Amino acid sequence: MLIHSDARQTIKTAAARAFPLEAGGLLLGWWDNDMVVVRAAIEVVDPAATGTSWIRHEGLAQRALDQAVAKFGHPWLGYIGDWHSHPAACDASQQDRQSIRIASLAYAQPLVLIVHRRDGIIDIHAARHGRPQTVSAESI
Repeated sequence: MLIHSDARQTIKTAAARAFPLEAGGLLLGWWDNDMVVVRAAIEVVDPAATGTSWIRHEGLAQRALDQAVAKFGHPWLGYIGDWHSHPAACDASQQDRQSIRIASLAYAQPLVLIVHRRDGIIDIHAARHGRPQTVSAESI
């Protein structure tokens, strides 16, 4: 998996701004064979976010996705997963991992979940057809 530095910076900035609450949003990019390329991250505000919860509301997420795709104008750019922050230094929860596995059932290619921890570490998970996938990340 390749993660563009702009996507990392967007996630880091949104997480810092939301602290002590969780923030989250969508990952945009494309697949190159089995390689996932994360080109951008966009924030999708959850008005009910807490220090332990961020929920992707479908209507807000779809509007944010449509606006971002139009803004970036890249022909390959599309939804490839979600991200959210954890105000504590903890990795993705069982619920987080289950959510990405369930979402992946609707896609032929893998979906990615990035959890940005307060200590700056990112925890990355992927799933394809409901099954967890091994992920290693490189920055570009």
